[in-house]
Amino acid sequence: MAGRPRKTDAEKKAKGTLQKCRQNRTQLEVDGRLPEAPPAGLTLEARAAWSMAVSCAPKGLLTALDHGVLERWCRSYAMYRKFAKMVEAGDFEQEHPESGMRSVTPTVSLMIQAHKMMLQCEKELGFTPAARAKVKVDSSEEEDLENAFID
Repeated sequence: MAGRPRKTDAEKKAKGTLQKCRQNRTQLEVDGRLPEAPPAGLTLEARAAWSMAVSCAPKGLLTALDHGVLERWCRSYAMYRKFAKMVEAGDFEQEHPESGMRSVTPTVSLMIQAHKMMLQCEKELGFTPAARAKVKVDSSEEEDLENAFID
């Protein structure tokens, strides 16, 4: 896009130039919470992965900004499971008709690629033990709610 970059509504409001007709309608509204319902378009297995990840993640770990990475992880998880079932059923080796050499099938390569994508997303989301050790979750809000009468 040519020209200067668009300003956010917050910048316009701070300068006093925000008008209803000039509000950015495509700007993402973030309230900080990740929706528990999986996004539309996910397969059944990917939806199950979404529900598992959201329910098992510590409170405050996943926010609305993690939506895209979590969706990518769910899709990769579903693809990995699909390819793993095919490999376990025996689709892991092929023989070339001309040379007689044996090699792995494209299914194995696709399974490895899905595994790599899952691992990358898991590191970003804090799903691995090493990544969880580095992540600090702000649990002060939970403690305040639980101890509402303690000053």
